[in-house]
Order: sequence, then C-alpha cells, then structure tokens
Amino acid sequence: MTLSDWVIELLDMVRRRLWLILQVIFLGCAASVFYTLSQAHQYTSTAVLQVEGAKVADELTPANMIAADARQLQVAEQRIMAYGNILEIAGDLGLLDDIAGLPDNEKVIALRESVRIAGVAAARAGSTEDGAISLVRISATWGDRESAQALAGEIAKRTIDLSREMRLERARETLSFFALREERLETQIAELENKIARFRKENGLPESGVDSTQEREIEALKAEILSVERQMIVLERQLGRTEDSGNLTRLEQRDRAETMERLDSLTEQRAYLDDSLKAVSFSGQRDPELQIQLMAFQRGLTALQEDLRNVSESRKSAEIAYQLESQGQSETLGFLEPATWPDYPSTPSRTKMAVMGAFASVLAALALAFLLDLRKSVLRSSAIMERDLGFTPIVTVPQARRTKGWLPWRRDVFARRLRA
Repeated sequence: MTLSDWVIELLDMVRRRLWLILQVIFLGCAASVFYTLSQAHQYTSTAVLQVEGAKVADELTPANMIAADARQLQVAEQRIMAYGNILEIAGDLGLLDDIAGLPDNEKVIALRESVRIAGVAAARAGSTEDGAISLVRISATWGDRESAQALAGEIAKRTIDLSREMRLERARETLSFFALREERLETQIAELENKIARFRKENGLPESGVDSTQEREIEALKAEILSVERQMIVLERQLGRTEDSGNLTRLEQRDRAETMERLDSLTEQRAYLDDSLKAVSFSGQRDPELQIQLMAFQRGLTALQEDLRNVSESRKSAEIAYQLESQGQSETLGFLEPATWPDYPSTPSRTKMAVMGAFASVLAALALAFLLDLRKSVLRSSAIMERDLGFTPIVTVPQARRTKGWLPWRRDVFARRLRA
C-alpha cells in the first residue's frame, strides 16, 4: 500500500466522517477555551541571598566556627515553613484573603507550594563535598505581582534573620558548654587535690615536693661519703709507705701520727655520713600499697589537668566565636538581589493553551473516525477490492441520488450513517 493510497483512504474517511469530526473538534475547542479562561495567571518573584565571608582573617578565626551549609539552610526552611509561621507570614502580608475559602490545612499546603528555597553549592578544591553553600535562591509564586514580590522578600528577610539567630544561638550554647565543663573540671581537680592531701596526712606521707628534696639529700650524702673514702684511701697509702720503711725520724713519726689522726677523723666522719644516709633512706621508704594508691591518685590528677587545659583552649575559641557572631563579623547571609518585580506571568500563555487544545481536538476527532472505520471495515470501492483481494468486481452499484427537500435529506443522512 503506497502513500497515495493512504492519502486517498484518509480523505475518503474524512469525507464520510466529516460531520462527526466537526462535532468533536467543536466540542474540544470549546472545552479548551473554557479551561484556558478558567486558569488564573501566576507571577513569580525571586530573591537571591549570598553568603558573605567573615570580616576576620581565616587564620585568626576559631576552628569551631561552621560555615553556612545545606543542613543549616534546610533547618531554617523547615522553621519558616512551619504551620504557625507560614500562616503568620501570610496574615501579615494579607495573602489569606485570596485563599479565604480554604481550610487552614489547605491554606498551609498552598503557601508551602508557592515558596521554593534552593541553595547553590560553593566551589570546593578537593573531591569531598562539605555541603557549604554560596548562594540561596528564594522564589515565591502568587496570583498578583505585588503579593509575589512581598512574599519572596519576607521569606528572604526571615531566612537571613533566622540564620543569624541560629548561628548566634549555637555559638552561645558552645560557649556555655565549655564554660560549664571547665568549671566542673576545676571542681574535680580541687576535690582530688584535697583527697590526696588527706591521704598523705593520714598515712604520714611527705608532700610531693619533699620526695625530690630527699632524693637530692641522699645524692649529696653519697657524694660526700665517696669524697671521704677517697681521702681515706690516700692516707692509708701514705701510712703503708711509712710502715715499709725501717727506722723513722722524729719528723716522720710526727707526720705519721698526724696522718693517723686525720684517718681516724675521716673514719668517724664516714660513720656519721653512713648513719645520716640510712636515716634519710629509711624516712623515704613507703608501704607498696600506699605508694600504688598514691600513684593512682596522681595519674587521675594529671589526666584531669590535661583535660582542663584542652577545655580551656576550646572555651577561649568558643568565646572568640561568640564575640564574632554577636558583633556581626562572622560569615553571614546577605541580599545579593532583592525580590524582583515580575513583569510577565510565569504560567503558560492562554493563547498557546487554546491552540494546543484545538490541535488535540483535531487529533482526537481523526482518531475517533479511524476507530469507527476500523470497527466496521468494508470494501467501499472497486479499487480497494482489487488492491486487497486481487479480484476485479463485475458489477458496481452506484450511490443513489439525494432526494430534494429538508426532511428526505435528513433521512438520507441517517440512512448513510446506519450503513456505515
């Protein structure tokens, strides 16, 4: 079947179903026009917010200051779109009069659907997505230009205020946490120091500074004993040389007597030093169980002091962050573009919708005519019979002429419809 055959059959179908096709096209166009006229224009206004960098150098900014991220934006959007807040915004702008006939739940749904908040991710150097944003676009759609612009501007203003409040609240809570933690650690350290002092006093243990003093005293006594022993060795060698010699002169005998006296004095001095060393060493001896318990106390005290140093540093950073937030010198959201004035409606053109409806009506009419022909397929001409069956008809019955007059013409039309 060639293209010309398709065209001939299509024209024949249109000729036979022309009345039905015209009716469907008329009804479809009328429905399209009514639907188009029932659609109200909607206007969209957009406000653009930009993340403004901190006014303090990055190397001076505390590490616990978090930049604006998608999660913070999502939390702000959820708070603004809450049931009570969105109704309050609509009431302040006078938007509830436009949807006065709806229940409150449907009003909230309509208001939420008319506002859209989207963030633009910030440029990143690495391959890890940190969720930071650089731009925030806030779009509001409403039935008139003034309301759309007012709604977008109000949502943008509340987003900026809420973002600043959230950051300030987070900085305040962070500072409060570290300050409270520092106070608790100081209290624990003071209690543990008092406990160690009572433990030393109850068990007769010296203070921590006494231990080092005793060690230094022991080292000094040992050094002095060693010096005395060296002197005694020298004197003993001198006495040994004089004993080996035979007869001694008076001068040598006198020197020998003096040497022996010095040796006896050094011996007494060494004995005294030995007693002192034993006394000091005995006073430094402790019970092993007491020593183990005392070492446990000291380890706990050292750990608490280390925690206190870390918490103090974090508290100082949190204090700086709170000062920057309260003075508005940290990273904040600001207006890059205020809410725009919508010059044209954002909804599709009514003319375009009517034309598309008319085109769809034509397609529907042709499809309905084709389905009716497909439902009752007959051989309508000798050419179709010869093409489809390969036989040439012997007799062709011509179509009867129409009868004059209005009523017979109508009867002929209905008869032809029944034959079809």
